[in-house]
Amino acid sequence: MQSGKAIFVGNIKGGVGKSTLAVYLTDYLRERYATRSVMLLDTDPQGTAFEMMRPLSRADDIRFLPIGDRYDGVSMTTLDGILRRMLSQDESVTIVDTGAGKLGNVWQMAMLCSTVLVPTSMSWTDLRPTIDFIKELDDRKEDYGVLNPHVIVVPNRTSPSQKNFGQLAEALEEVNAIMAPPISDLSIARSHGRDFHGFDAVSGTRFSDEIKRLGEFIIDYVISGELDRIYQRA
Repeated sequence: MQSGKAIFVGNIKGGVGKSTLAVYLTDYLRERYATRSVMLLDTDPQGTAFEMMRPLSRADDIRFLPIGDRYDGVSMTTLDGILRRMLSQDESVTIVDTGAGKLGNVWQMAMLCSTVLVPTSMSWTDLRPTIDFIKELDDRKEDYGVLNPHVIVVPNRTSPSQKNFGQLAEALEEVNAIMAPPISDLSIARSHGRDFHGFDAVSGTRFSDEIKRLGEFIIDYVISGELDRIYQRA
């Protein structure tokens, strides 16, 4: 039996696809693991992920706990309790969506998670703050002498024909992170944002195939515990 896993979706940069990836990954994993508990926790004050997923969720597998620049002790305490409870449950999966900005008040929650999923475009406007965000995570892990959370960068808004990710790979040499399969276009997902019907609604599209590929990557390396084993051996 596997212990619970939590995936923190974050980036200092806004508009890079955090909420979109969080909801589609949550919905994909719920379809993939019908018997497992897959919870979505939305800490972004905008509540986009919560509003999109609420019609498709049970009351006990989605929560909106907004945490902004001002400290919110109630939300933080509740979030901490839910995360720890989920992590104690074998085979549970928790996705934590976050707002733009530095780790700030939620860094403790990130440190509880197995993985931080960091979406970014290939644009240097997005890439530079993304690297700064990962460096902050690296510094926190070094301060506490821990290996988790592992950082996985998801390239998005890439060309469907793009094969060379050398620019991103070179940037990641500055930090402790690995690269996930890319997402080429979030526009179809955003077009469904106001009338969200989940993963099935984008079936047959390139985006659907890419979310499935990303989901299987997360299953193979995060949920299985393989990434933990790789880092422990290193």
